[in-house]
Amino acid sequence: MPNQLKLSRVYRFIDEQTGAPQISEFPDSNPTGDTPLEIRMKHFTEIENFTFLGYVLAHELGGTTPRPIRTVEDLEVPDEEFQRFVDEAKTAMLTDEELGDTVLDVGINWEHFVASTDSQLLPEHPLKITDVLMQEKIDSLDFITEAFVREVNLRSIEKQTGAQGLKSK
Repeated sequence: MPNQLKLSRVYRFIDEQTGAPQISEFPDSNPTGDTPLEIRMKHFTEIENFTFLGYVLAHELGGTTPRPIRTVEDLEVPDEEFQRFVDEAKTAMLTDEELGDTVLDVGINWEHFVASTDSQLLPEHPLKITDVLMQEKIDSLDFITEAFVREVNLRSIEKQTGAQGLKSK
């Protein structure tokens, strides 16, 4: 059961079927808020929480054998620069700690891209901005971070159950 005392919709929990620690999926909907800026600020706080929880869990796993990042196998993102990064990730082999460090690196970039574009937010869609190219970069960092955290979750299940080679969703 997730911690009931929290401000964020992102949390760590124990999977009931496997007993493995997991990080929740990142919410697709807007957080609540009285103003567009408050909604956006809560969003980047959730990005930070999601990133940090993924980083911590990856480090706790302790795996020292480099492994592929299966959750990026079919990943395509809208920004060309970040697609090249994804293409590199498709052939990369990372230990759990390296994966955690990469979650932190990409997630902090995502958070900072969101936080530094507050002045461009669309009041009717506070998680979107007027600069289409920057929005593509933000969306790309979002997709990559979520994929990396899904890999952390898979590795956690594998460690808990002893199963290897699980497929990503």
